[in-house]
Amino acid sequence: MQDSNNFNKKLENLKDCNDFEPTIVAISTALSKSAISIVRMSGNKALEIAYKLLNSKTPLSPRVATLRNIYDEKNELIDNAIIIYFKAPKSYTGEDLVEIQSHGGSIIANDILKMCLFYGATLAEPGEFSKRALKNGKLDLIKLDSIISLINSKNANFRALLTRNLCGKLESNLESVRVKLLEIIAQIEVNIDYAEEELDSNILNISLKNLQNIESNFKNIIDSTTKYNKLQNLNLCILGRPNVGKSSILNMLLNENRAIVSDIAGTTRDAISEYIDICGNLIKIIDTAGIRDSKDSIESQGIQKSFEFANKSDILLCIFDISSEMTKDDFKILEFLDSLHDKFILIILNKVDLEHKNTYEFPNFEVLKISTKEASCANILKDKISQILTFNIDKDTLILTNHTQKLLLESALQNIQTAITLLPTNALELTSLELTNALQNISQITKPYNVEEMLDSMFSQFCVGK
Repeated sequence: MQDSNNFNKKLENLKDCNDFEPTIVAISTALSKSAISIVRMSGNKALEIAYKLLNSKTPLSPRVATLRNIYDEKNELIDNAIIIYFKAPKSYTGEDLVEIQSHGGSIIANDILKMCLFYGATLAEPGEFSKRALKNGKLDLIKLDSIISLINSKNANFRALLTRNLCGKLESNLESVRVKLLEIIAQIEVNIDYAEEELDSNILNISLKNLQNIESNFKNIIDSTTKYNKLQNLNLCILGRPNVGKSSILNMLLNENRAIVSDIAGTTRDAISEYIDICGNLIKIIDTAGIRDSKDSIESQGIQKSFEFANKSDILLCIFDISSEMTKDDFKILEFLDSLHDKFILIILNKVDLEHKNTYEFPNFEVLKISTKEASCANILKDKISQILTFNIDKDTLILTNHTQKLLLESALQNIQTAITLLPTNALELTSLELTNALQNISQITKPYNVEEMLDSMFSQFCVGK
C-alpha cells in the first residue's frame, strides 16, 4: 500500500508541475528517405511557436490539416508542409500539441526541429511524449506497455492481440476484477468488524464463486500470454545430412544466394542464420552443418552445433533425399527427432524430380515432397510454414504485454488461490490479506490501489442512515 501511495504522490506532483514544464519537440519518424517526416511539439507554447514558424497568426483550427509554408528566423522558406493543431486536452499528451508533416528526409525535418528549439522548445527525451500522456490520464500502464510491445512486435497474431490492449480490453477486464475484489474484501471486512449485524448468510458463498471465476480468468490470460509469447522469437532450423539440399532450401526461402551450394560434402561447416517474414511473422532461419560421421575436428564441432540449434528451435525442417536410399546418418537424425518434444517437425523429401529410391514411410511425422528446382517450391513451403504459425484468435483472448506483468498476474493468481482455500475455513482475516495482496499486484499492472476505494465499497453495504 505504501508503494501505491508513493506512486499517487509522485503522479500528483507531476500534475502540479504542468504549468512549469517546457514545451517539448522531437522528430517522430525515422530520419531516412521517405514521403513525409513528422515533427511533433507538445506543451503550453506549442501553438505560439507554430505561429512563429508560419510567420503568421492566421488561426489554426483544432484537428484540421492545413497546408502552410514553414519559415526560418530569417523568413526564408524551409518547406511547404501540413500542420495540425490538437488543442488540450484532446491530444495524445493531453497538452496543446502540434504536428508538422514535412517532405521526407533528414534535412527538412532537422531544419524545422532547429527552428522549434530556436523559438523556445526543448528537445524531448526518449518516451517523454508518452510519459506526459500517462501523467495527464491519456494512457494507462497497460496501454503504455502495449505501445512499446507493439513497436517491437515480430508476429502478426501478437500484434492483433496487442491492439486489443490499446483499445482497453485488458484494462476493462482487470478493472472489473479490481471492482469485484474490492467488493469481496469489503464484505469480508464487514463480517469481521460488524459480526453483530445480520448479513446475507449466502454472501461468503457468492464471494467464493466470484473468486473461482477470477481464478479461471487469470489462468486464461496467463496461458494465452505464454502461448503467444513463443511466437515473438521463432527459430526455424534446417537439419539433414550433407548434399540433401539444405542450403538450396535456405536460398530458396530467402530468394537470394545466401549459402554456398556445392556437391562437396561438408561445405557448410557452421550455422548460417537470416531473418525472413512469413505471413507477418519474423522468423530466424538457421541452416546447419550437414550431419554425418566426420574425422575433421572443425566439421565435427559444426555438426554438434547443428544438434544444439535444433534443440533450441521451435520449427524443424528435416531434409532427406528422395533420390537415394536412407543412410545411417539419416537414421541418426530420425533418432534425434524422436527425442524431441514440443516442436513442430516437418519432413521434407527433396529432389522429387529425380528417380525415387527412398521408400521409408517416416511414421509419426508430416511429410512434404518437393524439388528446389521448381519455381513454385518456395511458395509451397512458405504456405506450409504459415499454416503452422496461423491461429484462430478467440474474440475473448487477452494477453499481457511483458514479463513483469505476467509475474504480477501470476502472483495475484496465487493470492486468489490461497484465498479460495482459506475462505471456506472462515479464516477471514487471512483471506482479506491475500485478496489485498492480489489487489496490490493487479494495481501495478493497471493503476495504484487506493484504500478509499475499499472503504467506499465497504460502507456501501450498509443501508442509508446507518
